[in-house]
Amino acid sequence: MVSTPIQATDEITIPGPVSEVWPVLADVAGYPRWWPKSLGIRVVGAGMDLVGTEVEMRPSDGRPFRCRVEAVDRPSRIRMRYVGGLIEGVGEWRLEPLGQQTRVSYRLDARANGWLVFCLGKLMNLAAVHSRSMREVLKSLRHVLDQKQPGTNVGQ
Repeated sequence: MVSTPIQATDEITIPGPVSEVWPVLADVAGYPRWWPKSLGIRVVGAGMDLVGTEVEMRPSDGRPFRCRVEAVDRPSRIRMRYVGGLIEGVGEWRLEPLGQQTRVSYRLDARANGWLVFCLGKLMNLAAVHSRSMREVLKSLRHVLDQKQPGTNVGQ
């Protein structure tokens, strides 16, 4: 089967310590409440202590795919495995303390399978498409954390 590599890293600095960011990021069951609706995320299975938790994404401009949490290092990393055929590979959330701020990054190292994706990859930068979606996710994360901290400014 033909496949197309997709590698991207996206990050944001959140005004708040890791201890405030981690609980939101580690609450995978809560993602549907704050992820952009255009990504159509839903939890399809919960694992013990986060590992094994599986989510499905049905992006409005693409085909559905699934991710499963395969490793967790509290409070700094969540490793996701893309499963189910369309996309195979890993994605990883990382939290890095920066004083009273936190750098949140998501790194994707995957392959998209199929001729349609292969052809699309010749016409557009698939990593940039992924990054556009992840920037929206990161903005939503920042927004939900700002709502938990009265007095912070989303535009900081």
